[in-house]
Formats: sequence, structure tokens, C-alpha cells
Amino acid sequence: MTIRALITDLDNTLYDWVTFFGLAFDAMINELTKLLDVDRQTLLAQFKDIHQRYGSTETPWAALELPSVKLKFSNLPASEIAQHLEPAFSAFSAARKKHLALYDHVADTLEQLTRGGVTIIGHTEALPVNAFYRLTLLGVLNRFSRIYTVEGPTVDHPFPERLRSFPSPELIRTLPRSERKPNPALLLDICAREGFLPKECVYIGDSRTRDVAMAKTAGITAVWAKYGTQYDPALWKVIVAVTHWTSADVEREAKLRENIKAIEPDFTIDQFSQLLPIVKAERQLRDELA
Repeated sequence: MTIRALITDLDNTLYDWVTFFGLAFDAMINELTKLLDVDRQTLLAQFKDIHQRYGSTETPWAALELPSVKLKFSNLPASEIAQHLEPAFSAFSAARKKHLALYDHVADTLEQLTRGGVTIIGHTEALPVNAFYRLTLLGVLNRFSRIYTVEGPTVDHPFPERLRSFPSPELIRTLPRSERKPNPALLLDICAREGFLPKECVYIGDSRTRDVAMAKTAGITAVWAKYGTQYDPALWKVIVAVTHWTSADVEREAKLRENIKAIEPDFTIDQFSQLLPIVKAERQLRDELA
């Protein structure tokens, strides 16, 4: 039985999320400290509270709900507050545009896999609008037959123009919040919905504890994108400072890392293009055994 589908993580697998988001968020914080005359640590703590309430770190418009913002602009509607905060939002967008880029050979590898009859399915725990927006900017949205995201918070987006071209549920679908990494039910659900057996799929992700362990438990060939772990630790600290993860989430991750040495991927790669010989070899092996 041959390999028919690639299920791929997005953040730090197709592009360096830690770097672009860390730099973009840092740029926004720097502008907010000037606009609000509030120190950095106070703003980071306020963002963290809001992110935990939403269950997502990727809501930069949460700046509209910062206590420091409400205090300064207490009598203004959200639309006017957004105008006052435009320099901060623009700083975020400019840094994202500058630093958001595919890893080497991602675009041509996805093209070759698709041409070879492999179905490309994306999975991310980012909000649907963010996943769609990034893949559109990166020019690879058309390589995906489907993208699965986690159910996100219901919030009014302050920049509705970003939603005008949002695709139908035929392209982007959501999974229940109970199916979050490293729950193997996540991948088994995707396989069932798309009509693939686990052994017909390859899964790639940058986290051994969350991606590799999940794929192995689900019976799917697990590829560790080792290159996705190479980023500036200082930027990771910025993200951790405002993460939506609760103390229980952090404790669970710590426990997973205790057994990281026992989590062995089927393959480890240093660049995305190394998927090609893996898929080819796996196809040949499965065909020989069929």
C-alpha cells in the first residue's frame, strides 16, 4: 500500500514562525510602550492574560483589550481605538512582511509531491484566518487540498478586510479543541475525514514531543523537521512571556519532555526537500510489500 498523503505541520515546519512572530510581536510591543507610556513588562503580562482567555497567542488585535489601552481610551469605540493604535499594528505587519518566508525548497518540494500524486494536507493550531493569510502571502495555498485548524475563540476581527477573501469550509476545516497535539485522535480524525489509512500517510513536524510522538502513536510515518528547532532563544522568550498556555499546559509539556529521548522519529531531516526521497522510498517499500 503506497504513500498517498503528506500531512504537514505549518509553524516552524514550512516557515520560521518563532522568528517572524517573535520579531513582529516585539515590534508591536515597542510601539505600544511609546503610545501608552506603559512599561514593557506590564504590557506583556496584560497580553498573556488576554491570550489565555482566548486560548490563542496569535491575536495581536488583543491590544484593543489591554487594560492600559482601556484606561487611556476609555470613552472611545473600538474602531477609534484601533486608529490610535495603528502605529503598533503597522509595526507588527511590517515586521511580519519582512521576516515571514518559507524555508528553503518548501515551495518546489510541495510542487513535486503534488505532481507525483501525493495529497498535501495542512494542520495548525493557529486561528483559521491566520493560517489562510500566511499561506496566501507565502504563495503556497494552492498546494493544499485541505487545511485543518483548531476551533478558535469567537471574536470580532478589527480588520474585516482580511476576511473578505476567506475561503469556504471546503478548504479550511476545524477540529474540536479536544483534538490538540499530541493527541493522536487529531491525525486519525484527519485520515478518516480525508479517506486515507494511517499507513498511507507521512506526517512532518518540528516538535518531537508533540508532532513525532503523536504521529508514531497514530501509526503514521513520522518525520522530524529538525531544522525547525533552530531559532533565536531570545525570541522564544518573548513568545513564552505572552503565551496562552496555562500552568497546566506548561506542566504537561515538561512531563512530555522527560521522555523525549524515547521518542524516535522514523526519519529526521535538515531541510524540507529531504522529504522527497523519503516519500519515494516509502512508496517503493509499501508497493513491494503489497
